Amino acid sequence: MSSDPFVSYLSPVRSAQGLSDRESQRTAIARQLGRRGRLVAEVVGDEGRPDLSAALALCRRHGATLLMAELGEWGDDPAFLRALGGDLRRWNLRFCALDRPEASELTLGIMAAVAEAEARLGVVRTPDTMARRREFYARFTADRRKRALPGNGEGLTVGGVRPLAEARGPGTARSRERAEDVAPILTEIRAAGAETLEQVAHALNALGIPAARGRRWYPMQVTRIEKRLAAVG
Repeated sequence: MSSDPFVSYLSPVRSAQGLSDRESQRTAIARQLGRRGRLVAEVVGDEGRPDLSAALALCRRHGATLLMAELGEWGDDPAFLRALGGDLRRWNLRFCALDRPEASELTLGIMAAVAEAEARLGVVRTPDTMARRREFYARFTADRRKRALPGNGEGLTVGGVRPLAEARGPGTARSRERAEDVAPILTEIRAAGAETLEQVAHALNALGIPAARGRRWYPMQVTRIEKRLAAVG
């Protein structure tokens, strides 16, 4: 049975019940790994914003996955999510969090972009919306990781995001504003490995991002948005 290496990061995460105990985090990590993984190193962080540099260095040394017992409030911090996602992709490392299993090295950037855009796009977080997002993130991660396995003929393209569609005109001011609002999400979806217009449209729908006039996203709409962005750019 394979036993993948992990580096755990423990931090005092404040929850509704108070400050999380590190021993309880260790117990949760041991239970999660079981026979499927082995802990090669542990990093204990200080209170406040997590500093994951030491943990990431250990992951690079051991070829290990970074495992946080509790992502906590940082799971809704766009700057933290984007920075961590960028580091993980730069060094081709994997990530998981026990309290946010939908979070991975492939979804952190998308999560950051969606969190930043929610107010601008008028997105309301509902239990149904969040459930659909978690399901999408889990399926997206599983699919991309499977494609990246050796011998599958398809690797995850991190730096080779498909260029925007050829511009045909600037469009109206409102359409340009809408395109710019959605642009960071499109960029992160593309960077995470979505290659086709259908994949991008499906991702936007699953994330609860409204299209023009509140409609669903379709491949043609994604094309139009990318053309407007190319015209502005």
